[in-house]
Amino acid sequence: MYRKSYIDIYLKNGFEFDEAKNEVDFALDTLFNFTYKDYMLDKQLENWQISKLIKVITERVTTRRPIQQIIGQAYFYGHKFFVNEYTLVPRPETELLVSASLELIKNIPTPKVLDIGTGTGCIPLTIAMENQTAYIASVDISPEAIETAKKNALFHNVLTNVKFFNSDLFENVQDKYNLIVSNPPYIPPQEKENLQIEVRDFDPPTALFTKDEAGVEFYKKIILKAKDYLLENGYIAFELGINQANLVKEMLEMNNYADINIIKDYNSIERIITARTNC
Repeated sequence: MYRKSYIDIYLKNGFEFDEAKNEVDFALDTLFNFTYKDYMLDKQLENWQISKLIKVITERVTTRRPIQQIIGQAYFYGHKFFVNEYTLVPRPETELLVSASLELIKNIPTPKVLDIGTGTGCIPLTIAMENQTAYIASVDISPEAIETAKKNALFHNVLTNVKFFNSDLFENVQDKYNLIVSNPPYIPPQEKENLQIEVRDFDPPTALFTKDEAGVEFYKKIILKAKDYLLENGYIAFELGINQANLVKEMLEMNNYADINIIKDYNSIERIITARTNC
């Protein structure tokens, strides 16, 4: 089958088989709308498609740039999003943050949500698509990220539900919300050299790194100000870095948050924390 020859390019460059297969299938899907049925019927690529696919794969294996950035698209929560060098590539762990957020607001008739650090907009836009009564304000310090998020909002036709604007955390936020959700930078600077090349060299540094050695700089900043922007019995939800759950939990407890809940990811890492204002 033609897929094998493309997978072999990955294997010859040191990639594992599963990663190679998944990326070839992702490229065939996003570039040419190939489906599982096409694979089973051994549908062949046209010459121009072969050239394009080989170009993408060659760039991927030689530079290690994420294939999502090369193609300009990624999947998140079953939805397609535009990505670029100004945004993080959405990751499966962040889907858990969206699921937890949806659970927190499911019984609120018209929930108001503030998303801090939007990137591609995958968190607020997915919440809006899954809960069509929600109103979401979404901020980012990067103007380029905001433009990307707006492009994704237009693509998914949820511009009326989600508003994007530039803000350094709460700097330009005026309203109050039922939920504040954030996947903030949480990688300590000393961990940079231990990261995968795909992350270290291609994800935007401002979306990855903190200045403190524990990686909790932005949790602290958000927790200290969040109550000024939360409605009564409002919630807060974060994605966490490795070994940060207890530190963030202590911050929440010190600031009198209640109903603190920690959720593990697919690798049993404490990845999500949620809490409620104790008022």
